[in-house]
Amino acid sequence: MKLSMHCIVLLLSLCSAVVQSSSLTSEMQPVGSAKLSVFFWDVYHSTLYSADGTYTENKRPLALKITYLRDIDANDLLASTSDEWNKLGVSRDVYQPWLTQLASIWPDIKEKDEFLFLIGEDHSGAFYVNQKRIGSIADKNFSASFLRIWLDPNGSYPKLREQLIGQVK
Repeated sequence: MKLSMHCIVLLLSLCSAVVQSSSLTSEMQPVGSAKLSVFFWDVYHSTLYSADGTYTENKRPLALKITYLRDIDANDLLASTSDEWNKLGVSRDVYQPWLTQLASIWPDIKEKDEFLFLIGEDHSGAFYVNQKRIGSIADKNFSASFLRIWLDPNGSYPKLREQLIGQVK
C-alpha cells in the first residue's frame, strides 16, 4: 500500500506542476511566432505573448517563449546576450552586472528545452526553463533591455522581430 500511495502522491505532484506551468501564459494570447536559423542551423522557435494578442511597446504583461532546436551552452547564451546589447548601444557598465546575475541563473540549454521570460505589469521579469522558475533580476530596467534583443527595430534579426510582433504572418 505504501508503494501505491507514493505513486499517487508522485502523480499528483506531476499533474500539479503541469497545471502550474501551463498557467504561465494561459491568460495571455500569442502575438506572433518566428524561427531563428543561422546559416544552415535552426537555433530556436520563439513566440511572443501579450494580454490581448497585440504588441504595444512598453505595455505589459508580456512573455517571450523560446523552444531551442539545438543544445546551447550557458556561456554562449551570455556571450550572445552581451553582443546584442553592445549592438543596441546598451552601456557595458549597465549590462555587466546583469550578465553576472544571469551567469548564476541560466543553465546549459538542451534541444527541446523551453525557455520563458515573463514580464509582469510592474515590469519585473522572471525566467523559466521547462516551466520551472529559475530566477529573476530585480532591476526594472533589465526586462525592457532584455526584450530589446528581440523587439528593438535595430536588433540583429528584423524579420524575426516583425514576425514576433505580428507584422508578418
